Amino acid sequence: MPSDDMPPDVREGHYIKLMIRGGERMKIGDLIRSLNTAVVMLLLGGGIALYLSVPDLIISFKPAISFEELLEEDGRELTSGSHVTGKVVYALDYFASESSYTRRSDGSRSGDRKSGNYYLIPSVDGYFALKCPQADVEALNQLSDETFSYLSSGTEPSTEFFTEGKAELLEGNLVTYYEEYLTELGYTEEEIEAMGAPIVVRYVSFTAVRVMAVIGIVLLLLGLWLLRRGYRREVRGSGLRRAADLPDVP
Repeated sequence: MPSDDMPPDVREGHYIKLMIRGGERMKIGDLIRSLNTAVVMLLLGGGIALYLSVPDLIISFKPAISFEELLEEDGRELTSGSHVTGKVVYALDYFASESSYTRRSDGSRSGDRKSGNYYLIPSVDGYFALKCPQADVEALNQLSDETFSYLSSGTEPSTEFFTEGKAELLEGNLVTYYEEYLTELGYTEEEIEAMGAPIVVRYVSFTAVRVMAVIGIVLLLLGLWLLRRGYRREVRGSGLRRAADLPDVP
């Protein structure tokens, strides 16, 4: 309590500040005590789900560009971050493959497992890459063969392949493989440079992305609800009588 020697306004102001500061410390303590394993796991799981899904979720709501539009003179431009969907009309051969392996606890590794190819797709401005999962390799190989036949005979490809994904800048060694394949097709270094920075369209299941985002939101809301309930219980008490308040048993 403030000293009686202090002026009334100073004593009261000092006392109010102490009460406010003490209340803040008490609330933070209650909040920390209201945390438990379930709340932490829900908040962490929801946060991770949203962190992984939100970037692609934003792209999924962008107006989609079709592969047909990329072949038209007045079609839309493909840039990093574009949402691409529809039927792949033409496809040249793949210029790179992707594989994965498992590193065992003893330091050894499993054999390589193919996880997809990078195909060269023509557009009105030149070419871009298409990264497909391994499940789509057979269909794109067939479309590639039919595309080369079309270039020599004029017969349109009959294979219909539909996909969706997001556009990104091609990076690392993939740029080298991309440029080497264009060189094999007869393009000069100046012509390749004039095509601009190479872009790759990577397959993304936007339906799965939206489901993951919804799950993340639900986990976060549930975690916050449990946190709020635990906090209110810490502040107000459980409503049950404490052992010290119970009557003595003879």
